[in-house]
Amino acid sequence: MRKLLAILLLPLLLVVVGAALAPKLASQERLRAEALGLMRAATGLDAAIDGSVRFSVLPWPALEMERVRIGQRDGIGLTVPQLRIVLDLLPLVTGTARADYIALANPSLTVPDRVSNSDMLAGLLRRIGAGTVSGEIRVMDGLLRLADDDGDFTTTARMNATISWRGGSSLTLDGGFIWHDQPMDVDVAFSQLAALAEDRPARLRASATGPLGDLSYEGSFGFASGLSGEGAVYIAARSARAALDWLDLDAPTEGGFGPFALKADMLYSGKSASLSRVRLELDGNVSEGGFTLRLDEGRPQVQGSLAAGTLDLAPYGQLVLASPDGRDWSRDALDTKRLGRFDLDLRLSAAEVRSGAAKLERLAASAVVKGGKLSLAIGEAEGWQGIFRASAQVAPAPAGTEVRVELACEDVALAQALGDLFRTQRLEGTGSFRLTATGTGTDIAGIVNSLDGSFRLEGANGALVGLDAARILSRLAERPLSGVGNLRGGRTAFDTVAAEATITGGVADLTAFSMDSTRLAVRMTGTASLLARDLDLAGTAMLKDASGKASPFELPFVVRGDWDDPLLLPDPQALIRRSGAARPLFGPRMEATGILAPTP
Repeated sequence: MRKLLAILLLPLLLVVVGAALAPKLASQERLRAEALGLMRAATGLDAAIDGSVRFSVLPWPALEMERVRIGQRDGIGLTVPQLRIVLDLLPLVTGTARADYIALANPSLTVPDRVSNSDMLAGLLRRIGAGTVSGEIRVMDGLLRLADDDGDFTTTARMNATISWRGGSSLTLDGGFIWHDQPMDVDVAFSQLAALAEDRPARLRASATGPLGDLSYEGSFGFASGLSGEGAVYIAARSARAALDWLDLDAPTEGGFGPFALKADMLYSGKSASLSRVRLELDGNVSEGGFTLRLDEGRPQVQGSLAAGTLDLAPYGQLVLASPDGRDWSRDALDTKRLGRFDLDLRLSAAEVRSGAAKLERLAASAVVKGGKLSLAIGEAEGWQGIFRASAQVAPAPAGTEVRVELACEDVALAQALGDLFRTQRLEGTGSFRLTATGTGTDIAGIVNSLDGSFRLEGANGALVGLDAARILSRLAERPLSGVGNLRGGRTAFDTVAAEATITGGVADLTAFSMDSTRLAVRMTGTASLLARDLDLAGTAMLKDASGKASPFELPFVVRGDWDDPLLLPDPQALIRRSGAARPLFGPRMEATGILAPTP
């Protein structure tokens, strides 16, 4: 038994002794030629060695070389400071050298932007698919760099991975990347590569996982007409905003864009892709539909449609119209540059949409971004117990940003609709209103100050909140000089209400306002400064008798001050004229003082 063991170990001992003596007996030229031949056989690529070459025995027979350049052409360069070819032991016993694997320490691959990544990948995979060479490369702390025409590096990624391939069959990559300071574990498997040589599709299974999220694809791919294929794709991110920042992209809103997941069937070719059977989850909202994506000279273009059950817009916040103290319009500069970086045509339908306390049902909306201009439209939605339509256009202009808004509500609950849209709940009842306004400026305040447009409202069976006009008029009709006290508080019920206003240069001109009930009639005109947020209105209030006709008593009044808390003042001359007790006090002087003169 011992003799048999010695006989079996003798060849191995001879190999070890020969391997130990080989580095001393072989010349640099012989080692260099042997190394270049092994690399050519293992990779199919030519190489150049600028440094020394040596043969080592332990811990495993290997050729080690310094400053190696591989596949230098078309501006693509792979430089390896230290390269080690580990030899397969069994062929070495028979006197044949064959690489078991190639280890690259600190390699650097530089690819100019003018070189198509898909063309480079196609050439590599086609060579493997048409060849019979098999091999394995182990990359340790590799560096991938994309360079522009000036030689500046635009993208840099670090890699530790194992790349193995079987000629005519497959290529796999298993390892990790660090890109933009974020690590990713990557697992890629190409199979059926022989089909590529006949311009038929091969198979691809790829996945990437990291702290930001996960990405996977499984399906076919080919290069018959550029990079193309069909398969299932899955993308998930813990934070969509963080993922967009990682990709040097801006989120469209300041809020939201948290948890994100997309699952779809993808058909792609060249610089376009079509996603069908899409299931999209973002910030807890789930929608389904399809998309078409295309790159036009580096500019993303997106078309698609989505349908959802319930959408909650609360995470995305609201447009900041006021200053931090809430008293003035915002003067923060508007930035519409993001709109010029992509084109979008998105259609959305939802059974229910929530934004704060507001709720819209059966919504059909669209968002279009083209040439830096944004157009939003809600064709029709059920809201506030009625129908809501809206459109808005935002576009760059020489004087800043131009905004055009149209809102229309039909048969809605006025308190809820006006409260959600304009932050005022002074009118109750059911009614319809329409607003059209256009303005231009560098901030919200500037746009408000330049607004031109119109407003029209009609309502019925409601009340004006904050004032009981009928009670005040009844008291003044009986005792004109008794004092009016605090005019705030209460409600003025009405059967009908109507208002019309034109907006010019940020000033609303109330051309007509009427409010009627069985006991009261109110008429009012005046102006309101939208920028200063104040009122300057004047009108008359008339009591009606039991027959519904206006009584002789009419009370002129004015409304002035801040529109959030205006001051209502009755005309004192009218009260004096109404009072019979005033004539003995003034006597013949009432005409001289102008008290009996008509109120202006």
